[in-house]
Amino acid sequence: MNPSCDRLTREQLYEKVWSAPTTQVAAEFGISDVALAKRCKKLNVPKPSLGYWAKIAAGQKPEKTPLLPTAAEAFVQAEKALPKTLSLPDATEPLHPLAAELLQKLAAAKPSYDKRIWSEELTLPEVKVGKGSIELAAKCFHVIVTNVESIGIPFRKGQGYRNPGFFRMGNDRLYLGIEEELVESVETARRRSWQAPEGRRVPAGRLTFSLYRDRYANRDSKQWKDDGKASLGTLLAEIVAEIRRHFVAAQKRREQEAIEREKQAIEWEKRRREYEKEEAIRREKERQQKHAGALEAVMHARPEDLIKAAEWWRLHQNATEFIAACEQRWRGDQSGEITAEQQAWLTWARENANAMSPFEMGYPDPAKDGAFDPALVPLGGPYPAKRDFPRPPTMPKIPPPVIQ
Repeated sequence: MNPSCDRLTREQLYEKVWSAPTTQVAAEFGISDVALAKRCKKLNVPKPSLGYWAKIAAGQKPEKTPLLPTAAEAFVQAEKALPKTLSLPDATEPLHPLAAELLQKLAAAKPSYDKRIWSEELTLPEVKVGKGSIELAAKCFHVIVTNVESIGIPFRKGQGYRNPGFFRMGNDRLYLGIEEELVESVETARRRSWQAPEGRRVPAGRLTFSLYRDRYANRDSKQWKDDGKASLGTLLAEIVAEIRRHFVAAQKRREQEAIEREKQAIEWEKRRREYEKEEAIRREKERQQKHAGALEAVMHARPEDLIKAAEWWRLHQNATEFIAACEQRWRGDQSGEITAEQQAWLTWARENANAMSPFEMGYPDPAKDGAFDPALVPLGGPYPAKRDFPRPPTMPKIPPPVIQ
């Protein structure tokens, strides 16, 4: 992104995008209009709608979307004290666009069975008022939404059928309901008990305001009734203060949760490092033990191989002497001559006797069978070679050494 565009504050970028079309402003900074839109989104700067500049060219004066405060600025302002009462707009003061839309849709709607107009399906606040209270409800909504959005807490329209709008900051939502109380009409009070009850309850002209976090569960709802004990302006000021208080508390809760998560992350990182350190020590100790065991095995195998070779040599000599004795006996018994069968046996016996000789097995080899210096063997090997020397059948098994 062009450095000059990066250096603009939110206010400067807002003035730029509302002073000329986006393509023109983007060309001024040498970037694409997509890059400029991303910059505006990152700084939460509203841009003119598609038809804004066409209306300007036609001589109209469309309203500019105000630049709302950042979250940090909003919560600083939200903790400031409000006036004890808020005034309804007079007949000449334009309503907030959402309040004007609410007024228009309520005026065009038909009363329900209870003679009130319902706005659940209008994606705005949930409103249930009689026809005579439509304008009052719209003005009250104007006062609430104006004083709340001015500190950066916007009102979002609901998406889809029968989804009312809500105030939103981050993941926190707060729904607003405006309802006119129903009372028993004078005509119904005079009617006999056996007569038809049609029209028994009618709108009373008194509004009740509700705030709730979950539109499907009213356990956390708060209500303000225009019962004459306090002025309507005082009730509106209390409602605005409660909305601000709710989102300030939510923000503080999020900040505290973020601090706790950071603490947990630091603690987990500390534990992870300690574990890795202990694991490294354990693995090193294990390597040392394996290294010592490998050296001990070689050092134990070589003397054992010497004993095996000596035993094989004894067996070889005994077998050779026995074969010679057999031949001498046969020759003595037969005047120096032996039979073909006896000669075949002697040949077979000598081959087996020779196989018993450690020399035939390549023993000894000083490089494989002699002494070595364990200090010269690096950790992890390579280790001195060990031969697979067979154990003589007459030799008992030597127990392995105990490795400390």
